Amino acid sequence: MKRRIRRTLSVLLAALLCLALAPAASAASDYDRPDQKLAALTFDDGPGPYSDWILDTLKSHGAKATFFMNGYKVRTYADQIRRMVNEGHQIANHTYNHPYLTKCSDARLRQEMDATAQAFTEVTGLTGTGNTGFYMRPPYGDFNRRVTNLVGVPVIWCSVDSGDWKYQSADRLVSYTGSVLKDGDIVVMHEIHKSTAQGLGRLLDTLQAKGFELVTLEDLFWRRGIEPQAGVVYYSARNTGINRCEKDLWFDESRLDTHWAWPDISAMKDRGIMTGNAYGEFLPNFPMTRGMFVTCLGRLSGADPAEWFWHPGFADVPVDHYAAPYVLWARENGVMAGVSDTEFGLDRTITRQEMAAVLARFVQAEGVTAELSGSSPYADGDQIADWAAEGVAFCTWLGLLQGSNGQFRPNDPATRAMAASVLARLDRMGLTAGTEEPETMEEQPQTDRPEQTQETEAQVYD
Repeated sequence: MKRRIRRTLSVLLAALLCLALAPAASAASDYDRPDQKLAALTFDDGPGPYSDWILDTLKSHGAKATFFMNGYKVRTYADQIRRMVNEGHQIANHTYNHPYLTKCSDARLRQEMDATAQAFTEVTGLTGTGNTGFYMRPPYGDFNRRVTNLVGVPVIWCSVDSGDWKYQSADRLVSYTGSVLKDGDIVVMHEIHKSTAQGLGRLLDTLQAKGFELVTLEDLFWRRGIEPQAGVVYYSARNTGINRCEKDLWFDESRLDTHWAWPDISAMKDRGIMTGNAYGEFLPNFPMTRGMFVTCLGRLSGADPAEWFWHPGFADVPVDHYAAPYVLWARENGVMAGVSDTEFGLDRTITRQEMAAVLARFVQAEGVTAELSGSSPYADGDQIADWAAEGVAFCTWLGLLQGSNGQFRPNDPATRAMAASVLARLDRMGLTAGTEEPETMEEQPQTDRPEQTQETEAQVYD
């Protein structure tokens, strides 16, 4: 007999908007990615009237940047600076009034630095980057040994000057910078020129088509094994053999029991639903691929691989792949389809809205239905794809997936920790093999934490 539970999404709105993400995980490990091409785009002299335009373009391309700003503008453009921080960009010091530092007294130089740092802290609450203060770029490239010794933070120059300050041509910005950029370069541009904002989208298209990942200076240095030192001038971060993955992906596996999702990770590991890679690492902050997720969901459902041994019918799923029987199980039961008629998308990262759609189909196949009414409670509800809207609404109502600060973030990748948490909730609700069916479905206000991550190699996990 099907269980029918009536509830409207609107009554959940207040509670859902109060949900917060779990605390961020610390990063502590290396991961070799020898073929990665990295570059850091930096913008000087802002913030200004084109800041939001530049931020919109970076966001649409999934790129990060570092903004060297003048302190006297910080309070005027406080909203833009907070947006930079919230969207994962790095803010940095370009002095308060943009003077020639070699002509400043020691006291004036320190005042220029400190006043900007104080404004940043006032607006954002931040006191610096990592274990240092805010990185600094000297105006006009005017520095000497006295200047670098006095600033007390890492000093950044560049290996590519885009020339946007001189030519103020969007076409020239794209053609020149797009052709000369090399792995490890630090590019200087300027936030105050309209032509830079106009050309940025095409420049990002060009660079990303060449395989570049655009990252903050902090991330660039981390991934190249460089620990920035106060008073040292940095021009680039070339590949010298250390090629770490993103800093935020890493969690010290020896402290896995301190991770926000540890109870659920432990439960799924103990059940054999989720394990790890060949080195025994769970990697909680790494992305969950479609192949991993369908495997874990199939295991949780009690699907027997021996009963699903023939080819699943997708060109990218070998019959001997660990996920193959579960792909076939999901396809035959209408739980999870491919990204096309011939491709399952085995190694693609699964997004939050994809996960919601799959979970909704799975739960509905178990006999749970709901009559949902009301508009989406999420501020970014218009970004949820039509094909996923019902699944997101259903999983929100059920408490399987939740948002953050009023947003669902449908296209964010789902992490392995998030998947463990969601699958454990599903298990506790009694909707999987080996559990007793509950009389009612109660809300379970737990949290999940999506990460801005890159795809990884699915074949080393199950």
